[in-house]
Amino acid sequence: MQGPVEKGLVVRVTGGEVWVDLAGRLVPCALRGRMRHGDGTRVVAGDRVTVTPPARAGEAGAIEAVGERASLLSRYVERVEGERPIVANVDELFVVATLTSPPLQHAFVDRLLASAEQGGVRSAVVLNKLDLCRAEEVEAFTSVYTAGGYPVLATSAHTGEGTEALARRLGGGVYAFVGASGVGKTSLLMRLDPRLDLKTRELGERTGRGRHTTTFSQLYRFSGGWLADTPGAQTFGFPGSDALDLVRCFPEFAEPGARCRFHPCTHSHEPGCGVKAAAESGAVPATRYQSYLQILGEIEERRRRRAR
Repeated sequence: MQGPVEKGLVVRVTGGEVWVDLAGRLVPCALRGRMRHGDGTRVVAGDRVTVTPPARAGEAGAIEAVGERASLLSRYVERVEGERPIVANVDELFVVATLTSPPLQHAFVDRLLASAEQGGVRSAVVLNKLDLCRAEEVEAFTSVYTAGGYPVLATSAHTGEGTEALARRLGGGVYAFVGASGVGKTSLLMRLDPRLDLKTRELGERTGRGRHTTTFSQLYRFSGGWLADTPGAQTFGFPGSDALDLVRCFPEFAEPGARCRFHPCTHSHEPGCGVKAAAESGAVPATRYQSYLQILGEIEERRRRRAR
């Protein structure tokens, strides 16, 4: 007979090993057979689960059910030719970028934002290393992303400038910070919560694994809520498989898209396209439109491969 169950939060998944926070207790859990499939698990960090706690110390609990996800950050992985979930129920994704050191990668930022839109994740852009930027550069960068409705927060992990405004956006939810290598994400997070490094070591000790051994993501207590430590990536494949899904993931296309001659419109080759006209006039930032076309080309190539 099944014992009493508790509600918990998945904080770490490595293959079939699932660690769940149950009211502050970190408990290893196994998946019931009906919840497993080919790659070993149906859950990711951030999932809200129902658990039967272990009867005795040293034993594993059992995950009975996974709650409905409010959002999901995922990416397309070429080697498996499919979508790979990263973290569930993210309250806000912060895409961290720099203008120099390393140079700005608009395409990487845009892929992250589009993937977040696809999964229903609210997003903001963090321009770090503000101390290395000129005011006019910051203004130009900000205008690109505010055109799509994204908040832009300018920060310097080195001086602390702008970090208080960023901290005010954090509460008791689940937050993900993602950026290309070298943008200063770790230094920024340590500014926001100086005890973060200690917390990551503690979790590694309790689960018996180092912080960089996970296949998926893990959550750490962070600034009153939870931080999703996501696997590193220099590329980020858009998880959608339909051109019209992609169109909806560029919010600034909505208004000029209403003026397209044809509906639906992929905003790529059709005559009388309002989005193409807006990109040519500068009403839609050129970098955003180029990122869109690049992702669209990848989606079409996937479709051609599947049709062979």
